[in-house]
Amino acid sequence: MKKSLYEGETWLGKPPEIEESRIEKTMEADVVVVGAGLAGVAAARAAAELGSTVLLLEKCEAPQARSGDFAVMDSRVADVWGRRDVDKVQIVNDLMRDMAYKVSQNILRRWAEEAGEAFDWYLEGYPDIPVLKTTAEVPPEGTKCWIQPRRCPAPESFENGTERFKCYQTTAWVRPTHIPVFQGNVQMLMQTGLAQCLFSAPVVKLLREKDGRVQGAVAQVGQDRYIKALARKGVVLSTGDYMSNAEMLRRFCPGMADTPQLWLGRDKNHSPSNTGDGHRMGMWIGAKLQDSPHAPCAHHMGSVFGASGFVLLNTRGLRFVNEDAPGQQIGSQIENLPDKTAWQFVDSNWPEQVRRVHPNHGSVCFFVTDEELEDGTLYSKLSTIDNYISPALVEKAVASGKLLRADTLEELVEKTGLPMEQTLVSLERYNIMCAEGNDRDYGKRAMRLFPVEKGPFYAAKFVPATMIAVMGGLESDEEARCYDEEGKAIPGLYVAGNVQGNRFSVDYPLTVPGLSHSIALTFGRIAGRNAAQG
Repeated sequence: MKKSLYEGETWLGKPPEIEESRIEKTMEADVVVVGAGLAGVAAARAAAELGSTVLLLEKCEAPQARSGDFAVMDSRVADVWGRRDVDKVQIVNDLMRDMAYKVSQNILRRWAEEAGEAFDWYLEGYPDIPVLKTTAEVPPEGTKCWIQPRRCPAPESFENGTERFKCYQTTAWVRPTHIPVFQGNVQMLMQTGLAQCLFSAPVVKLLREKDGRVQGAVAQVGQDRYIKALARKGVVLSTGDYMSNAEMLRRFCPGMADTPQLWLGRDKNHSPSNTGDGHRMGMWIGAKLQDSPHAPCAHHMGSVFGASGFVLLNTRGLRFVNEDAPGQQIGSQIENLPDKTAWQFVDSNWPEQVRRVHPNHGSVCFFVTDEELEDGTLYSKLSTIDNYISPALVEKAVASGKLLRADTLEELVEKTGLPMEQTLVSLERYNIMCAEGNDRDYGKRAMRLFPVEKGPFYAAKFVPATMIAVMGGLESDEEARCYDEEGKAIPGLYVAGNVQGNRFSVDYPLTVPGLSHSIALTFGRIAGRNAAQG
């Protein structure tokens, strides 16, 4: 077996030596699933529905889920919104371009073909979930969970084909979170009578036979107490990402090592659960880690005015980027600044300007009056994360100190602490180019050249976006199989979720918002089915 390129590096470590006397029992099932997040639960349910017994092992005290965005395309919910007719081949090609052709096109193609079906299957866990027709529709009173489209209907000025950064409007938002649907899937799994779940049972090593087949895993269930979990048909590794492993993060995503992080999953010791356990365990038995660069997921949501469109200056008072880009790309540019800080400037014409912003993750492109939010015809909790803005939201941001306001530019610049002379020169040059309709410096589209000339004026400080995951895993393919350093499939081992490699690279794309959840669900289902078939 060819050695790992990383052998001997401290982050990789070595598999623990566990004496047989410490293994208190051996358990068997057709399929062993390691990790009970979205991908793991999907894998377990898919395997059980094919009649396989399943042993689901989870590091935390309960199954783990969060958020609620899914890229769905031809799901039944897309029919409600009139959004089924999308060009999947073009979407995949755009994703390939946006990730520098460093990912597997076959993986993305398989996802595009099956994502809608997988989402409909997932919704069986909450069969009566309401599907609202627009982003701003009021949910039924007392509804615990519902689905709304993102950016529907799209702004009148939006033509995706003319945008430099494509954003396909295929996103379903399970609001306020998909956890009720997720819990319904856990219940469906248990109702098969074929599954057993062990929580607070972190897997510490995989077991591979001499003939090369992965036969199971060893999980820790107490102080120096372990169980051996044997799989008659296959093992699915769905252990998540490695963002909370500082050494791995510095090794494979060094530019994000000091970026703020958000991770809610905690083990019984209250430590973050996403520490790259599956990556390392897979590599210990010969699996190859996807080549760098791995993709951080840290899209900037900007200010109350979003992240896109409005002029940005660094702390030297200089413009540094074409601001007509999605939040992930804007966030990457903020990370590239020496002090990782910039300022967004907006004038009082913002109600009209936001209507021309690119509808994307991190953008604000819908203006509503306070009266419209109060009269009950629109969902009263619409916010900038929905791409909506109202005068009340701006006032709230000013009152909280998140947004600075002043009657003159000089007064506003003084409040920011930016160098006065250079900042005013930069804004004057930018305003001249706005009047000309030609951004000679950075090439921003004329429709989004928003001048800063009419008071009152606003400024918001941009610092690095919060990172929620790092996408880079073990070499894989469209069947969720795992590969070794010689390019051979490892028998009996499947991967799904953020431990599955070749799905994302370089940077997390916002081409199809909700892509991460959608791929995890789709390939969890594929991995479970394939493992069940041996």
